[in-house]
Amino acid sequence: MKRIGFIGAGTMGIPMISNLLKAGLSVLAYDVRPEALEEARRRGAAAGGSSAEIARDSELVVTMLPSSSDVDAAYLGPKGVLEGAPAGRLCVDMSTIDPGTSRRVAERAKAKGVRFLDAPVSGAVPRAIEGTLTIMVGGDSKDLEEARPVLSAMGSNIIHVGPVGSGEVAKLCNNLIAGVATVAVSEAFRLAEGFGVDPKVLTEVIAKSSGFTWAMEHNHPVPGIVAKAASNRDYAPGFMTDLMAKDLGLAVNAARELRQPVFVAPAALELYRLASSHGLGRKDFSSVYTFLKPSSSQAPV
Repeated sequence: MKRIGFIGAGTMGIPMISNLLKAGLSVLAYDVRPEALEEARRRGAAAGGSSAEIARDSELVVTMLPSSSDVDAAYLGPKGVLEGAPAGRLCVDMSTIDPGTSRRVAERAKAKGVRFLDAPVSGAVPRAIEGTLTIMVGGDSKDLEEARPVLSAMGSNIIHVGPVGSGEVAKLCNNLIAGVATVAVSEAFRLAEGFGVDPKVLTEVIAKSSGFTWAMEHNHPVPGIVAKAASNRDYAPGFMTDLMAKDLGLAVNAARELRQPVFVAPAALELYRLASSHGLGRKDFSSVYTFLKPSSSQAPV
């Protein structure tokens, strides 16, 4: 397999394209935004004119798009993937979207003889650059084995979760935990700060206690504690607040479809939405810590 079609040259897509090229694969890229497509070309990819062209002229199609509606349009819309893909073409959607959209696209693809995997990723921009993403795959295991050499150029952990849509379910569950944990860590450290406790000392305590989390170890919301954390780069993403809000929204909606009660996820979702409305949407989601400032001492409560 030599020529990979890649649709979606965004914040995550660009480093993923770069790693495919480093692995010796050629990439035919497309994005609806001319500036994004130009960046893909600058990295060494060839530029295509539509999703249909990408699907027709490549040996395997990868999509990395922001939302369910974008995936729907890229596959099912005019000049979309299914318009150009010949029977037997394998498509791998690495976007984080709702499982229902993945299953609907897969059904439409199957009707045209096109194969489909959902393969969302975890690790955000730093691991996309390193090529060490965790990739959660839903779909036929034989299709996964065919795609594995391509996925291995972008990720170091490739896990088959189950049938189509299962990868998305695993990703939403992961981000539910990550999003809620980051809010909890942020609240705890604001509380400690209010009582004058040194955040470095508190981190040392919690690192040896039951409250230790990935958020503290790798993406501490308090600046000056974890060298690689977004908080030390003015909360440059990373993984944007708006994307965490999107993923928590998908998780909450999925739970409601199952009539399953969820309590902390909706609260965290509203907090990320508020943080976004106060200008933190394009910052790393750990910037929610900066939003959780105490009220003025003149406030009545």
